[in-house]
Amino acid sequence: MEDKRELTKDLLTMSFKELVMQMPFEKITIKMITDGAGVIRPTFYKHFQDKYEVIEWILKKDIADKIQVLTDNNMEEDIFRLLCSCLEKDREFYKRLYLIEGPNSFEALLSRYIFDMFLSLLNKYPLKSPDKVAILSKDSMARFYTFGLADSLKYWITHDIPYSSDQLYEAYSYIIRNSILNLIEFPGSRI
Repeated sequence: MEDKRELTKDLLTMSFKELVMQMPFEKITIKMITDGAGVIRPTFYKHFQDKYEVIEWILKKDIADKIQVLTDNNMEEDIFRLLCSCLEKDREFYKRLYLIEGPNSFEALLSRYIFDMFLSLLNKYPLKSPDKVAILSKDSMARFYTFGLADSLKYWITHDIPYSSDQLYEAYSYIIRNSILNLIEFPGSRI
């Protein structure tokens, strides 16, 4: 029974993805999604409340579940590379999802997911120098990194930046391991 439920969700998701590639999100109706999946309208509501919940499901299946495998195996250092790879694999689709606005948009969902991921890491492992960031809560540290990463990913996808996910991973890894002061060569510096 669970396999059938999963298959139906997959059919609805595939139909939704095809429609997103053909028209703006706002014009997509539940009937269009169910017609594309070959099911009746009430079937949609057995699995999803609305189109936004389909986006949540896609984020879970295409990205979050894969990243969870890394987390479960203490391979967190590979999370960002996998995240970039997942977005790159279906880049045009995610570019269209980024056009959706509002509190349940893909951008908002991905930002919440990234925030939860960072907060989870901060709670799972001890800080290297806790005294240096004692005045900051783990929540504020997770927000700081979330803003930078979420915005960088959005910019990369929506502006058709021609770098591969591996190139983005390398550049972003370098940035987060160095402060802005380490990145700048000041005139007349002695270094």
